[in-house]
Amino acid sequence: MKAADYRKLVEGWLGDGSFDERLPEVAALRGVPQPEEFHAEGDAFTHTMLAARAVDDDSDQRVFWGALLHDIGKAETTRLIRGRWRAFGHAEAGAKLVPGILVRLGLPDLADDVAWLVKNHLFHFAWHLGHNVKLTRNQLRFMEHPLFRLLLEVCAADAAASLGRSDKGRVIKMIADFLEQ
Repeated sequence: MKAADYRKLVEGWLGDGSFDERLPEVAALRGVPQPEEFHAEGDAFTHTMLAARAVDDDSDQRVFWGALLHDIGKAETTRLIRGRWRAFGHAEAGAKLVPGILVRLGLPDLADDVAWLVKNHLFHFAWHLGHNVKLTRNQLRFMEHPLFRLLLEVCAADAAASLGRSDKGRVIKMIADFLEQ
């Protein structure tokens, strides 16, 4: 199945009222605040649903599940710290939840890959890229990971769903351009 098929399935769960029962980890994101300057779209649930909708129809199913589950760790990690909403460790916390969710949904074969995508969806924040910057040996090695192209798609969906002053989209495009060189 492709991303579009799973998007229709999940939208069906929203429509028939079974979403919260099937995906309580995503439902728990309702009302979870995010910094408004980077997430003008609203709470973590709204952001997550926008990210899932931003995945290309023909994308690999792992990209859809990575986008839908990328922030599930925010429900347990979000705190107000010095006047700003933060969710330190949410990627790692979310990655730990992914296998149980996908097994419950009958998709155990996707669990390891989607957990990796969720765990690494913030990688670009540590890369500090600018114009005329060369990638390090570790960055180049990370880009060789077999799931890296899927990770870029998850990150692009995350960026598309961030309606504030985030520059995630620009950074992801810059990394994708490096990949094409």
